[in-house]
Amino acid sequence: MASQHGFQRMAALCGVVAVLLFFGAFALAGFIPPVSPSLTAEQITAHYREHTFGMGLGGLAMMLSGMFYAPFTAVISTQMQRIPGVHRTVHYTRLVAGAFACVTFTLPGMLLVVASFRPERAPDLTLLLNDLAWILLVLPWPPFFAQNGAFAFAIMTDRREVPLFPRWVAYFNVWAPISFSPSILLPFFRSGPFAWNGLFVVWIPAVVFVAQFVVNAAVLFTAIRQEESLEVGLPGFDGLGAPVAVVPPSMISGT
Repeated sequence: MASQHGFQRMAALCGVVAVLLFFGAFALAGFIPPVSPSLTAEQITAHYREHTFGMGLGGLAMMLSGMFYAPFTAVISTQMQRIPGVHRTVHYTRLVAGAFACVTFTLPGMLLVVASFRPERAPDLTLLLNDLAWILLVLPWPPFFAQNGAFAFAIMTDRREVPLFPRWVAYFNVWAPISFSPSILLPFFRSGPFAWNGLFVVWIPAVVFVAQFVVNAAVLFTAIRQEESLEVGLPGFDGLGAPVAVVPPSMISGT
């Protein structure tokens, strides 16, 4: 069983790796700070031509971050199953929404690679690809809301004296995607705090996004360690960490 728990730990660590790759992609592409949506096609094209190699590397790093996000999503869904009474619909919601969220990492990265592949193309086409990449990066907060909402619901339904996850983690996982939701206004702004390079759309969500990954990874490591300790020999618990009746040997033998 040790190797199984080791795989779970690697999956939890994948969340941290996903964040490092995701924000590392911005640095590689010269997107710190982000390019403004108010720039002209010629200005955007000049940026892509100046950072052609970094843009390609950044796109690949962003695409890979989606790969690492997948096992992170899976291990959260797996640990949720240890909470008694949580319906499988809750688990499936978390898992399916997490799979959808992987696309929000992968697709923008592929668009950055496409945009940087032919820097000599017409500026209007580069502008279009840049718009697609940024809007797909920042706007799709709903799948994160769905998966974190399911995670929070599962935590809140854990009525045991010592719950698997602390209750404050549920509140944090509800608040975090709410902080992403101002991006719903980005189609209407090309400058200011609600543009894709603005305070409420990229900077605050970025800080919260990193904090959420760190918090969830930390509580996952604790839950995995607890599960392992229950499976290596503590009587009175099943493999999911739920209490079970211990039948004395005398009752089994009938004496």
